Amino acid sequence: MTVRSMTPREGDDSPLAQSTGNISNCWRCSHCKWVPSPKSKEFAHACPSIQWGKFHAYSGGGKLITAFALKEHEADYTEAALESIFACTMCGACDTSCKNNNGELVEPLSVLYALRAQVATEGRSLPAHVTMIDNLRREGNAAGRRRTERSNWCEGLGLKDALTAPVDVWLHIGCENAFEPRLWPELKAIVVLLERARVNFGIAYNREAATGETAYDLGFHDEARALAQSMTGLIRDTGVRTVVTCSSSSYAGIRNIWPRLGFTSLPCEVFHVSDYVERLIETGKLSIEGSFEGAVTYHDPCKLGRLSEKMTPSKASWTKVLGTMSVFDGPKQVLFGNDGLYEAPRKLLNRLHGLKLVEMERNRVSSYCCGAAGGAKEAYPDFSKFAAERRLAEAKATGASIIATACGGCRIHLSDVAKQIGAPLAVKGIFELLAASAVPSVKVGG
Repeated sequence: MTVRSMTPREGDDSPLAQSTGNISNCWRCSHCKWVPSPKSKEFAHACPSIQWGKFHAYSGGGKLITAFALKEHEADYTEAALESIFACTMCGACDTSCKNNNGELVEPLSVLYALRAQVATEGRSLPAHVTMIDNLRREGNAAGRRRTERSNWCEGLGLKDALTAPVDVWLHIGCENAFEPRLWPELKAIVVLLERARVNFGIAYNREAATGETAYDLGFHDEARALAQSMTGLIRDTGVRTVVTCSSSSYAGIRNIWPRLGFTSLPCEVFHVSDYVERLIETGKLSIEGSFEGAVTYHDPCKLGRLSEKMTPSKASWTKVLGTMSVFDGPKQVLFGNDGLYEAPRKLLNRLHGLKLVEMERNRVSSYCCGAAGGAKEAYPDFSKFAAERRLAEAKATGASIIATACGGCRIHLSDVAKQIGAPLAVKGIFELLAASAVPSVKVGG
């Protein structure tokens, strides 16, 4: 493919025009398709999309070619093109695999965000995604569940209202947890742990809403910005210095997506609940005694792992040295995914005596996506199921009988697909395992 343009055309302020350098610098090496250090041929794929679509356009690099063609008006939004763009979970594996070889030269994930924004700007979004956005606008969640149902999970618990009572911590629940009854026992287990550690916390009840990462994934950046603005307003209204979120997606949104939207500073610290509870244990405020006999493998959620790496926006832009080599004209952060949250969930699991934690071949920054995110499950359920089947096969290969995860969305999707295909695996949340295995009298420090 001949690259004719390295800078946006004059007056072109479209999303893709701002990503021209990244698009042009992809040199088609196909590293985006594979994990950097595969242990076997069976589990060498990094990208569920290319493994399902079996055509280069479905890969990260292939989507960059599509982006270039659309930007240059050399291609149209055919059904096949839209499928290659959206049969994708936006898991970021192509991005981290690419950077292992190319460093800052290419930003596949940033281009994918811009590509989807371009599609949305031109009114070509998929009907399933338009419905999700309409739901977010109307009810504050992509599933369209009524706002008044958001706090049904805690009925009768008498939790403090973070917006009216003086609290130190806002426990943020997240859409995937608040509206899924199968996840409510785990939320209640988290409440028990925080209460036993004497944490002064509250929730926002029905005033909580999505944090915007789903809207951003789908290409609707204005809606994502509005949701982020609303969330930051709630944080200011509570006056808390600490936000603890039970949602992996929200954790990634706050740390990685909000800076892309211009929200670079918050008046509080933000923790995922797995990290926060582990810190309570490490500081002696809580201890968990329990046992579990058997092998467990941990599934690293994309959102909690590589996509939760905190982003620092840069004003650096592409320039040419000696008229040939493209470089940035200033310092720029390279997101390798290494600073995602990987260890806290594993530490919590390892606190159960007798539990044998066995790793899947693709773990931590190279984790394989379960297929639930990025609007893929809603628009292309067959693809979404395919990704889950591949992940379940990898988990089975470890010899474990249980997959543990720290993401409600992954927990439900993997569990549903395991049931559909008769996989001999149980899928559990980490706090679900802790609650079932810990002795009733959890020790509390001073």
